[in-house]
Amino acid sequence: MKILIADDNNVERLILAKVLEQSGHEVIQAATGNQAVDFYFQHEPALVFLDVLMPDLDGYDVAYAIKKKQDIRWVPIIFLTSLTDAYDLAKCIDCGGDDFVSKPIDQIIIKAKVNAFARISHLYETIDNQKKEIQFHNDHLIQEQEAAKKIFNNIAHRGCLDAENINYHLSPMSIFNGDLMLAAETPMGGMRLMLADFTGHGLPAAIGAMPTSEIFYGMSKKGFSIPDMMVEMNTRLYSVLPRGIFCCVVIADIDALDKRITIWNAGAPQAYLINQDSGEIALIHSTHLPLGVQSPQKFKVEPVVYPFSESDRLLAITDGIIESVNHNSEMFGEERMLDYIKSNLKNANLCDSLIDESIKFTGDAEQGDDLSLLEVGFPHHHLEQAYASDSQVKELTGTLDSKLGLCLRKISLRKFDPIPLLLQTLLECKELTPHRSRIFTILSELFNNALEHGVLGLDSATKNGSEGFATYYQQRIDGLANLKEGFVQIEIDHKPVGDGGEIIFDFIDSGEGFDFQKALAAGSKHYSGRGLPLLKDLCQSIEFFDDGRHVRVVYQWQANSE
Repeated sequence: MKILIADDNNVERLILAKVLEQSGHEVIQAATGNQAVDFYFQHEPALVFLDVLMPDLDGYDVAYAIKKKQDIRWVPIIFLTSLTDAYDLAKCIDCGGDDFVSKPIDQIIIKAKVNAFARISHLYETIDNQKKEIQFHNDHLIQEQEAAKKIFNNIAHRGCLDAENINYHLSPMSIFNGDLMLAAETPMGGMRLMLADFTGHGLPAAIGAMPTSEIFYGMSKKGFSIPDMMVEMNTRLYSVLPRGIFCCVVIADIDALDKRITIWNAGAPQAYLINQDSGEIALIHSTHLPLGVQSPQKFKVEPVVYPFSESDRLLAITDGIIESVNHNSEMFGEERMLDYIKSNLKNANLCDSLIDESIKFTGDAEQGDDLSLLEVGFPHHHLEQAYASDSQVKELTGTLDSKLGLCLRKISLRKFDPIPLLLQTLLECKELTPHRSRIFTILSELFNNALEHGVLGLDSATKNGSEGFATYYQQRIDGLANLKEGFVQIEIDHKPVGDGGEIIFDFIDSGEGFDFQKALAAGSKHYSGRGLPLLKDLCQSIEFFDDGRHVRVVYQWQANSE
């Protein structure tokens, strides 16, 4: 071990040097305080013997100088002193010394102390090496997580969250976020949004994010309903997530045509449906266990429907915000959240102002969870938006020049939505990709009219007002649950015509029919709330047969039209 001795007494310094050299140590000798400081940084000894009383700089000042500029390397300092006053001895420790030895020196004591500090120095060196190794692996882990996060973000992208009607905030505790925020435009021109919160935060909490986002975007694009999507997500998460990890979720569909919103809350904090004109706030409470908890056999989804127009906004949050605490261990809480919303109804960006209010409340207290907030206004209708077709269109045009047929009876009508199946089958004809929104709208209008107004005999007039919406869709749920007979028969004939094609949709239901001549003459919307005017705008022709139980519409399209 390399040892520095600083002592202005030549005899005592030489005696100590001899003792240490006989024990196998390398010794550097300094006769003054300034020389001791220079030799310390020049030779980097592992141990220092330092006389208290020296010319120019005394031992205290040398110790201060060494400790002040000392790097992370720990070097013990042992004072050599003939002083006996307790104050002087205590000062040796206070100025940075680690021990002291009384003069004249005792060889046995010197050797024992050197051996003891050698063991301590070795321990410090071991700890330092371990720290460096941990830091190396930690840096490597962070690099891997950063790379993985880029891949993760490409897969679990946030869709159309940058739309003008959306404000959002994501504040993860770590590189990976346990909160997941997704948005997608639906084929019918509306918008689907989901705020999900997986148990915990960081990488373990992000395990389920990739399959969840994959299902969200895939099924939204194909036009699947919220219940169908949630059943699929729960089945996947139930099979892949370890017990104890689950997903709380708020999901909403905004129908820009019918001006309604369909919402479902499973285990998340209450969401807020805000009307800026009336000041009314509907609280959307959780009505179900989180995803990944219940087996697929027990899992049921029953969303609620509300009117939603230009004056309405949806606000959804994760528990990281309401459970934020200040230095007094007080939580922000749902009551404080609701009070703030009531006082700031007209705020153009309630999302950012709520985050500012939360930060103001917590001060510089440590963040305890991922913080996420989603605010959504009424979207613009994107029915006319063209979807980009594949860069390589197949020579075979798939379902062009084909005829499809499907008849759904009572059991299938209760549980099966045929729209995604029919849409995807038609879209095997790649030239139809730019017409996706229109075709989805036509299929949805025709099927929902046949099911709701034909088979179930529901009246659209029931949907007037927020309570009417809830009543109407509860009647739909009850009607399907108690359905004893009935059918909807679908035929789709797709023919090539010129540079494009013609699709003939025939929908036949088992209902009592309606006075279609009166409805057409009056321009009425009673058939489905918006059905006839919309279908007339989209299609080349509409025909009714069998007292309105049979509807035929014709949609014509041109290749490369947008």
